[in-house]
Amino acid sequence: MSEKYWLGSDDGITFTASGQNLAFTEYSDTVPTEMSDHSRTMNPGVFEIAGKNVYQIFGYALSAMTVVVGDDGVILIDPPEDVEKGRRMLEELRKITDKPIAAIVYSHWHTDHYAGVKAFASQEQVDAGQIQIIAHRDFMDNVIAGSVSGDGPILTARADYSLGTLLEVGPLGRVNGGLGPDFIMRTMSLIPPTVLVDDRLEHTVAGIRMTHFWAPSEAIDEIVTWFPDLGILQSAEVIQGESFPNLHTIRGSRYRDPQAWFRSIDKHLRPLPADFMIPSHGRPVAGREQVATVLRDYRDAISYVYDQTLRHMNKGLLPDDLVEKVALPAALAASEWLGDFYGGVPHSVREIYVGELGWFDADPTTLAPIHAVEASRRYLALMGGRDRVVEEAKSVAGQGDHQRSAELLRHVVRVDPADAEARRLKADALEQVGYRTPNSNWRNWYLTAARELDGTIDYSLAININAPDQIGALPAAALLEGLRFRIDPVKAEGATAAAGFVVTDTGETVGLTIRNGVVEPTTTIPTDTDFVAELPKLVVMGMLFEDFTAVLANALDGGSAKLTRGSLDDVTRFFGYFDPKATSRIHLSDR
Repeated sequence: MSEKYWLGSDDGITFTASGQNLAFTEYSDTVPTEMSDHSRTMNPGVFEIAGKNVYQIFGYALSAMTVVVGDDGVILIDPPEDVEKGRRMLEELRKITDKPIAAIVYSHWHTDHYAGVKAFASQEQVDAGQIQIIAHRDFMDNVIAGSVSGDGPILTARADYSLGTLLEVGPLGRVNGGLGPDFIMRTMSLIPPTVLVDDRLEHTVAGIRMTHFWAPSEAIDEIVTWFPDLGILQSAEVIQGESFPNLHTIRGSRYRDPQAWFRSIDKHLRPLPADFMIPSHGRPVAGREQVATVLRDYRDAISYVYDQTLRHMNKGLLPDDLVEKVALPAALAASEWLGDFYGGVPHSVREIYVGELGWFDADPTTLAPIHAVEASRRYLALMGGRDRVVEEAKSVAGQGDHQRSAELLRHVVRVDPADAEARRLKADALEQVGYRTPNSNWRNWYLTAARELDGTIDYSLAININAPDQIGALPAAALLEGLRFRIDPVKAEGATAAAGFVVTDTGETVGLTIRNGVVEPTTTIPTDTDFVAELPKLVVMGMLFEDFTAVLANALDGGSAKLTRGSLDDVTRFFGYFDPKATSRIHLSDR
């Protein structure tokens, strides 16, 4: 392992390798050298903080799990993204200790920090008080908003592109996960937290004193954990691995405020006398001076990009200009913790512009532009027609200008998404651009889009947002409220309707009222309901993810549900105002 990334056994950290690197580590003409070098830092194994009974199980997933062994139990921070990877980590954990798990900390709501939890705990153990689940107070709200009861479907489709889940590992596909060796989710699980962190929480578990600080940064509900008696800081994803931080994720997210991010570092991390720092991505850091340097450089990089972006925005520069103007100074660019492997300065400055000023670039021609497809149709005519543009795209590609080739072909594909030749040529151009970028998110998006265009994509590998265990952990009320985003205002035009649901096994009561093309959820049954159904949560799940009326009809026939008001015809009429279960794949590259 390279000492430029971590300090070795003389400084209190030892590494025991175990298993094969999941990233692609070879050198290839289709992989930038620095990207292969980055993969070679991701060998799986266990880091041990000597004399502290603290470990990091590293390289088995996108995230690395922190293990703290206490007097009579174990504290875990950030289970990986699926149960299968969690079980592999559990094998390494049991080589360390056979003590029972006493507490599990979710540092924030992203799946790679909790979805493997049931490799280590069961709902029954948590319900019995044997294991604490610790997270920020807004954790479940954020899980809900980022799943079926929010923008989960489009974010999940975009995640397949940015994380490369539809690509194979290799020189023509996914190389690494940027923050870890790989990211593939198989069996996802969720156990809701039982101990909630507000701004700060101090407590003792298994004889280990720890303090959790709320540190909004990469996620709005991020918490870091400080072990004062051990001198160890678990920095969660406030320090986002050995890469420039993802101030914006191209898969999509709400605005991540860079000022809040670096101020969290200043307020909660830098003042701590940490002898060791263990991030949730990336390897641990040893030595108080080294920890201080990483924290300082990280916050300086975020501040620099934000401050310089605003400096040039205040001079009237637009996003394209900002990308050319703002780059890390040499001293920060040389940091091994700020490489262009996951987050990146170019897409960060664009998001800062939008986050601070909004989408309007002050050019009034962009207030009500001609629709993109019609604009492309006119551009093709102006440039001499489809064939002329295709020939020019071939020509510039032959000269090595693959970005220009792809931009030209975008107009052709927009106008005629079935144009096989244009799709293939654009795919070829995107592949060549992708092969030259070390940023995993950019590379994955280029290559996935190319496969969608040329028809070689395998959608069976897509992330399943409706994983049963995930959905089963969400309140039935949240699932029903998600119908807000499925109401079809054309079908519901002029309609006023109401329904009531009593969820028999959870005790939840939910009302849904339709008017003006919106759905208002309530915690009481409306007085003028078309129907009221008493039903278990499992039937609610089936109705929402299969067929509204058919699932309820089967439950009524089987006796697990009943209507205390209204008829099945009323149910059919009510749910007729909504989009049915999605059956088609979201395509992102035909534009």
